[in-house]
Amino acid sequence: MILRAIVILIFAILIFAAALAANAMKVYAADDWEAVGSTTLEDRSDTGSPVPSAGNATSKETPPSTLVCEEAARPASAEFQSMIARINQLWGTQFHVYETVASEQPHAALGGCIFYNRQALATVMVGRLDVNDPKVVTPLLWAIMAHEAGHEMHQDFGSSRASVAAQDKELEADRFAGYTLEKLGIPATDLTPFWTMAGDEFGAGGGYKHGSSAERVAAFKQGWYLAEWNRAENSVSVRSALDEQVAPDNPESAPQ
Repeated sequence: MILRAIVILIFAILIFAAALAANAMKVYAADDWEAVGSTTLEDRSDTGSPVPSAGNATSKETPPSTLVCEEAARPASAEFQSMIARINQLWGTQFHVYETVASEQPHAALGGCIFYNRQALATVMVGRLDVNDPKVVTPLLWAIMAHEAGHEMHQDFGSSRASVAAQDKELEADRFAGYTLEKLGIPATDLTPFWTMAGDEFGAGGGYKHGSSAERVAAFKQGWYLAEWNRAENSVSVRSALDEQVAPDNPESAPQ
């Protein structure tokens, strides 16, 4: 009887200990998610990443919106303004960036306006791509902003480009992004896995043709290589990007 009682007592203690451990794990997981979800743009300013967590992408004080390029928007954060300023300096342009009120993915509009929405960006970065490392997020944001600047640079909203296929415009903007990042010295070595997920087969374009993952990666790399070779950004057809070989070691070896 005594032995049986001891066995029952030990078994009860083990069950109780397991329950405590499970509760502790639940509390830790909840705290960990809460810590990530409550991060704001200001809280993460020291990480170098201008995109907050998907849990709470609102700033402490929201500035009023105004109508720019026929879209309700607020002033962009300092990080995004700095990005576009450097792109403008490189290309001699005067594009402007704003935070759109609408929960939409980054886009450009007639009039030299580039828009982004922090909540929408956080959803893609953290929720879709599962990337929260500033060393990856920051170059990705540079690529996205440069892509939109490419639409402005190529005058994709003008009548002169009306006959160009939508997918070609998107791939050319990808090429422009690769070219721009190389010229600005923005590292892009870790972008391919995430850029790959931006193809039409993943539904990334929302019904609007951007090109397959392979085409988008190839277009981005084509732009990067053209910049390395000091050739014009639009000196070759973007449709030939998939047929190009790995970049040569020196400009003299570049295809003519």
